[in-house]
Parts: sequence; C-alpha cells; structure tokens
Amino acid sequence: MNDNYSLELDENKKTATWKSIKELFSFLGRDKLKLLIAMLSVLLNSALSIYAPLLIGNIVDEVIVSGNKDELGASTLRLLVVYLVIAACTYLQIYLMGRVGQNILYKLRDAIFRKIQNLPLSFFNQNRAGDLISRINNDTEKLNQAFSEVLLRFIGGTFVIIGIGIYMVILNPKLGLITLSACAVLLTITQILSPIIQRQNKKAFEKFGDLSAEVSESINNFRVIVAFNRRKYFRDNFIKVNNQNYKISTKTSFLNALLQPIYDFGSNIALLIVIIAGITLLISGEITIGLLITFIAYTNTFYQPLKIMASLFASIQASLAAWSRVSEILSLQSNLKIIEHKQKANTDSKHLLEFKGVSFKYSDSNNVLNKISFTLDVGKTYALVGPTGGGKTTTASLMARLYDPSEGVVLFKGRDIRTYKPEEISSEIGFILQEPILFTGTIAENIKYGNEKIFDMSNEELTQRLKELNLDKVVNRFKEGLDTNISQSGNGISLGQKQLIAFLRILLREPKLLILDEATANIDTVTEELLQEIQDKMPKDTTKVIIAHRLNTIEKADEIFFIANGEMQKTMSFKDAISMIEKTKRQS
Repeated sequence: MNDNYSLELDENKKTATWKSIKELFSFLGRDKLKLLIAMLSVLLNSALSIYAPLLIGNIVDEVIVSGNKDELGASTLRLLVVYLVIAACTYLQIYLMGRVGQNILYKLRDAIFRKIQNLPLSFFNQNRAGDLISRINNDTEKLNQAFSEVLLRFIGGTFVIIGIGIYMVILNPKLGLITLSACAVLLTITQILSPIIQRQNKKAFEKFGDLSAEVSESINNFRVIVAFNRRKYFRDNFIKVNNQNYKISTKTSFLNALLQPIYDFGSNIALLIVIIAGITLLISGEITIGLLITFIAYTNTFYQPLKIMASLFASIQASLAAWSRVSEILSLQSNLKIIEHKQKANTDSKHLLEFKGVSFKYSDSNNVLNKISFTLDVGKTYALVGPTGGGKTTTASLMARLYDPSEGVVLFKGRDIRTYKPEEISSEIGFILQEPILFTGTIAENIKYGNEKIFDMSNEELTQRLKELNLDKVVNRFKEGLDTNISQSGNGISLGQKQLIAFLRILLREPKLLILDEATANIDTVTEELLQEIQDKMPKDTTKVIIAHRLNTIEKADEIFFIANGEMQKTMSFKDAISMIEKTKRQS
C-alpha cells in the first residue's frame, strides 16, 4: 500500500519536455480544430513575413533603381495587402488561442480539483493547503499564458527562422551562411541555459507555494495567534518565508531575462557582419543593392523572432515547470481502491462491523495498531477509551475507511469494507469530530450537504421533517432559522451551535454506524443534553461508537474497549475502564 503522497520538490527530477507537451495537449479535446486554424494562420503569417522583405528588395531593384514609376503603385499596393493579411492572421491566431487557453485552464483546474477530491486523507496530511491552492491557481494560469500568448508566437517564430534561413542560403549561399553564423552560437547558449532556467522556475513555484501556505495558515489560525499573543512569531516566520521567496524569485527573474540581452547582442553582431560582408560583395559586383537590402531586412526578420523567442523561452520553461507541478497531482492514484465483491454478504451476521487482525501505520512510521480484532453488533453503544496517542481516532478512521489497514481486514455488514463505494460508506457511516466541519452557506445547505435523500427538499419541507422528529427547537436557536448564513470558519456562532448543525446533518442521514470522536468535549451541559436528545432520535438499529476522555459520557455504553500502545482490551465494566485509565496515568 503506497501512502507517500508528498509533493515536495525533487531537484534531481528531470522533466521530459516533449512528453510534458504531449500530456498537456491531451486536454485540448474539441479545441483541436481551433488550434489547427490558428496553426494555419501562423503558417500563412510566417510565409508572408518571409515574402515581404523579398518584395521590398524587388521594389528597390525593379522600381527605384531602374526608375520604373509605373510599377511603384502596384508594388506598394501588393506590399500593403501583404501587411494587412499578416495583421488579420495575427488577430485570428491571438483570438483563437485565447479561447483555447481559457478552455484548457478550465479543464485543468477541474481535473486537478476532481483528482484532489478522489485522493485519500494521507494526501492532505502530507501537503499544505496553500501549496495546493498555488498549484490550482498560479501554476495553471502559467499554462493558460503558454497557450494563449506564447505557444503560437514561438511556433510562428520557428517557421519564420527556418524559412528565412533556407531562403537566404538559396539567394546567396556565402552571405546566407555568414548571416546564420551567430545563430549557431545563440542556439548552443540556449541549449545550455534551458534546463537551468526550468529547474529555477520550478523552485520559484515551490517557494511561492510555501508563501501561500504560510499566509493561509496565519489567516486561518489568527484567533489562536491573537489569543496566545504569537503575532511576532508568525510575523517573523512570514518574513523568513517571504525573504526566501524574494531571493529565489530575484534569481529566477535574472535567469528568465538573461537570454534577451544575449540575443540582442548576437542579432546586432549578425547585422553588422551582414552589412560589412554585403558591402564588400556589392562593391565586387556579386550582389545588387536590392539583394543587400533584402538580406538586411531578412537579418532583422530572422533575429527579431529569435529575440522574441528568447523572452518567450523563459515563459515556456516556466510553463513546463508549472506543468510538472500540476502533473504531479494528476498522476497520483488513491490507495483506497474499490475491490470487487465476489462472495455473497453474510446478511444473517449479527455483527455490523468486524476487525480481523488489523494493523496500521502512517506512511513509514511504526505501527499505531497491532493486530487488533473485535466486533460491533447492531444497535449497541460502544466506547473507545485510553491515553492520548493510543490509537482511538485511528481505529475510528479505519471504521469509516478514511484509511485502509496495513494488515488484516475490516468487515462491514459481513463483507470487506473495501468493496463498498465511497457514497455507500458515507450513507451508512456517520463521523462527527470534536471540531465540526461547516461550509459557507445557510444552515439548511449545511444540513443537507451530501445527503441525496433530502438534497432537493425546500426549507419548508426540511422544517417539517425536523418537527416530526421534535427537533425544530434546535433550529429555532438561530435567529433566521434554516436561512441563517454561516461562514466556513463558523464565525458568529458558538462551538455548541456548530456541533448542533453537525449532529442534525448526521441524524437525517440515518447511518447504520455513528462514530463520535470527542464530539461533546468542549460544549456546555445544556447543549450536551440537546445533543443527547438528537442522538436518541437515531434509529434503534444504529450502532454508536463513542471516543471520549470525559468518562461520564460513556457510562451507559454496552461495551468499552481500552486502547493503548496499539493494543486493544475489552473491559468488563465502566469501573474496570476507570481502573485501567488510572493505571496508565500512573505508569506515564
């Protein structure tokens, strides 16, 4: 079982450029036609860009030098038409690629978000939210820029360079090869700098992700920061991360801009060489003045795309680095596979859930649980007690299949829990945490969240359903009832009120197994009584598992399991459980 979902930077990892481009192009879908039209526009644009300098040279030789005024108007009109078609092709390719880029951006973000939703809890334990947000927003935007702004300009420049290079050699091999001499040197420099720039851009994205993570953590935990007066600590931490981001971004900016002045210098040297060599050939009578002007124009047209490509090259390397980070997520596969159920479920079994020789460890750590076995029967209440870190929450997480065992098997309703689909598990098993999870929206939306049975209910129908359960008084504790708006952080409502919403959400799902992980640990007694009343409304066949440090909450449990050091013992009574906890305290 692979539990390694870390997305940490690996500086030795190389990105295969063409493989990356091929994978990225798989997101084109129906936009392939738009890309084809844009490519044809680029080819036409490139061909006309090659033709224009030749036309100018012909005008000089056949019209200006020869004094043929009759051809001046027609030749000028032809040149104007060429430049108008070039402008139209440029607009068309920019418009089409803008559409293609936005569509790919949409598909990429959707694919990443879907992938993240399908990854197990291990992935979120090993990666920070800020870095994931950076990959979804910042890295995909780089890829959008690559498609909408960079790709066709780079391809168009390549066609122009190849076309002009070939044509110059055909027109005059000697002068053509002289013109291309500087290009060979520039391409060698580019080949050397390319992997360096790409690696540096990937480092910059990683550091930007660190900065996003630091900001996200500081904002999400600001109440704790204020309560413990840790503003300076977090400020110093932010300054440190921001400084690292500044240094690496400065170095990246330098490398990204390095090719531009090199190409500028190379193109100027090439132009100087062409002028000197061209004048020498002109004096010797080997070329005409029109051909010299054509070569000067070709030299500018040849090296101008090279200079543009030098600036675009850094963007392409940044995009490849961004794709490397995005594809890291897209290539991940959940280790919580759904296996085929071949045997008929033992529907006559009185055991709702069974652990058989279950061991578990997080990633490369030591075992948290060691070959534990127990059963839970339908309609009973069970308690898990023991010292902190003993394995209580891990056991509960395995019950809800948030993880799979490293060894052994978990059976639910007589069959391997791995044979159930996620939606089947979520409808059958309810899990309430000590800190309830709410979403931005109304209370009604939070209660209906993920429950297909009541998802389409109106607020009136939902109110009626709660009245039938005699729980409308719970909703009446909120000023605007079910229409009360709450934020994800739950600001403006108490922890007890948040827990009430979480309990109502689970109650209306009517799960077969309800797991309460310290669910009433931090609330007042009045709210606790109300929560107990909600629990009492659960169907009689609902099996409950309670994890608690407050022993009075488990006094009425049918059975109590004591978990410590990865081992489980079944206690005979509430008094025995207290005795074992006290013994553990003395030993520690």
